[in-house]
Amino acid sequence: MSAHAALTDTVSPFGTYKAEGLVRAAWKLADRHDLSASLRKRIRSLVAWAFSGPYDTEADGLKFRIYPGQNYDDRKILAKGRLPERAEHKLLHPYLKAGTVFLDVGANIGSYSLFAASRGARVLAVEANPDTAAKLGFNLRANGLENEIRVAEVAVGDAEGSLQLWSEPSNCGFATLVPELTTGEWAGNWSPREVPVRPLADVVREAGLSRVDVLKIDVEGFEDRVVLPFLRTAERHMWPRVVMLETNCRPHWAEDCTKVLEDLGYRAAGGTEDNTVFELAA
Repeated sequence: MSAHAALTDTVSPFGTYKAEGLVRAAWKLADRHDLSASLRKRIRSLVAWAFSGPYDTEADGLKFRIYPGQNYDDRKILAKGRLPERAEHKLLHPYLKAGTVFLDVGANIGSYSLFAASRGARVLAVEANPDTAAKLGFNLRANGLENEIRVAEVAVGDAEGSLQLWSEPSNCGFATLVPELTTGEWAGNWSPREVPVRPLADVVREAGLSRVDVLKIDVEGFEDRVVLPFLRTAERHMWPRVVMLETNCRPHWAEDCTKVLEDLGYRAAGGTEDNTVFELAA
């Protein structure tokens, strides 16, 4: 299927779009990190034109309808045959069990939410991009987990209102509320769309959550405006025991999350190049 024929299909049954051998081989080639970054980018552009998706596939026992021409996570699932960010999942695994309340802010297509739900957690998945949220919803239904995972289609910030969500067509999962991030290192064909914004405390209350055990935040430089207002206004019993925070866009924070978390009693319990896990001291 060429990029020109790509469509978003959240209706057809899982298995409608087969990822055949040539598709997988092409995306594996596009994901080869022994190639130079410039060559890999050129190959990826060509492969995305020829094989943008959708494709139905499984990774670590979970079902996904993926669009590799449009999203980094989708490309990794197809090229690797497993979930992306394996090291982060390993860090979270000890905290996930039956009954755990997992709050996934920046849920993308659901790799974290589905991973948590498959281990018995109750999940609230928050995704601001309506197109991505529709793909997320399909993946939940494909896995029969729509009752274990609730979706809030909203952005999270420090005040109620609306903001421009910037996205880039080659990686819809890398959407941001920070316009400065769309220049320099991550310059591309970005475009904005207005989305509603709610404080995290409101989102949690409207979902009827009485606690949050594990909070994961991946919102491309807006992490501070998600977690800090919540911790400063919520009663302590609502504070998550564990926070996994994406830190690779840290220069775009308005306030240093890590320092505030440490001041509030959280301690770094592990990390990767892109994310840090904090655990609240007893």
